Amino acid sequence: MNRIRSIKFVVNTSKPGADSAAEELAKIARAAGVDTSVTTEYPLPANSLLDVDLCCAIGGDGTLLSVLDAALASQSAVLGINMGKLGFLATFTKEEAAVELPKLVEGDYEIAERSVIKCTTANGELAYGLNDAVIKESQGRGLIRLYVSANEDPVSEYHCDGLIFSTPTGSTAYNLSAGGPIIGPLVSAIAMTPICPHTLGNRSVIFDNSTTISVTTGKDTTTPRVSIDGRIIFDSEKTFPITISVAEQKLRLMQRRGHSHFSIVRDKLNWGDPAIR
Repeated sequence: MNRIRSIKFVVNTSKPGADSAAEELAKIARAAGVDTSVTTEYPLPANSLLDVDLCCAIGGDGTLLSVLDAALASQSAVLGINMGKLGFLATFTKEEAAVELPKLVEGDYEIAERSVIKCTTANGELAYGLNDAVIKESQGRGLIRLYVSANEDPVSEYHCDGLIFSTPTGSTAYNLSAGGPIIGPLVSAIAMTPICPHTLGNRSVIFDNSTTISVTTGKDTTTPRVSIDGRIIFDSEKTFPITISVAEQKLRLMQRRGHSHFSIVRDKLNWGDPAIR
């Protein structure tokens, strides 16, 4: 792998210790001859990582998600430092990062290319998500009626609390809580999982990366809201039909050599015997 010449540290100041972690890691990086900069902007503006080799997101998974647009625009690698609780994406502790950073900047790392979903509204608004896009009723009335097609071929009508469209990366998040499948992180696909469907036969569907999914609303449904990676993005009458597909760009996630995705899954989800986690 290529040597890292420049790093931008993106710091979530709401996380205790994030500021001091950024100072310590920046000092280590500078000692290794790396150009460094630090920002507390949230979310990160899309042009913030141009000509930056590595974005180091210090906070947690939410902090890492906030740099997605900038990372896609620049194709900079992203490294997550976990100062929070879960750490599915931000897999380094600050102590591990301090030890590993000199090796990482010298090129001793792996890059995992993670699939991203692209959501386009009826009026041409565009957003990207690393985890998921969730469509829900916006007035707190519960059930909504949604119609889904794939490459213009009707899939089904869903009378439910909402639909989750998840990447493999996001399959261990809301998708999993709603009964959806866990998908290997390097698969290029979208999992669609209904939330509390009125018809019990409505189950998750996995679409391949050549599929363009279209979602429209029923006449008796008020305009739903669409949240992408946990943020409400679209909620206007001009949102639907909305199309969802696998984006051409991928997020370049930096990991230590020999990283085990399912070791993280076992640990975070408390799978099996603790001795093998």
